[in-house]
Amino acid sequence: MRFNLLLQLHLFAVAFWLGVVAVEYLLERTRAQSRSQGFTVARLHSQIDLFFEMPAFSVVLVTGLLLIEPARFDGIYALKVVAGGIAVLGNALCLVPVLKRRASAETDDLADVIYQSKMIDQISLLAIPAGLVALACGVYLTVLR
Repeated sequence: MRFNLLLQLHLFAVAFWLGVVAVEYLLERTRAQSRSQGFTVARLHSQIDLFFEMPAFSVVLVTGLLLIEPARFDGIYALKVVAGGIAVLGNALCLVPVLKRRASAETDDLADVIYQSKMIDQISLLAIPAGLVALACGVYLTVLR
């Protein structure tokens, strides 16, 4: 596959993924409004993850790995790759509490819904900033080229 086409696919997937994460953030902010809203957020977030976010970050991972230039692996470029890897890993790990929370919502287990929500928040506190660092590094490196 040509480098430019692969890069365009990677950038499209990154932009799509960031859009999905932004929607999830807005959705998550409503979860404490009521018990039923919290359960609805649990169900919707799991569907968003399975049908949109997982495919998006999978494309980002595969295209990112194909785009790696080992000879450049130092400084800002290395930071971009590592931060991007942390973002992808964090999103993959976050799928576990997202799915557990949905299952807890289906059995009306409010305590576990709250616990899994806290796990999602903790993972997001690492994954989202890592993704933003990777994006900022990528933009910076693009400007330098």
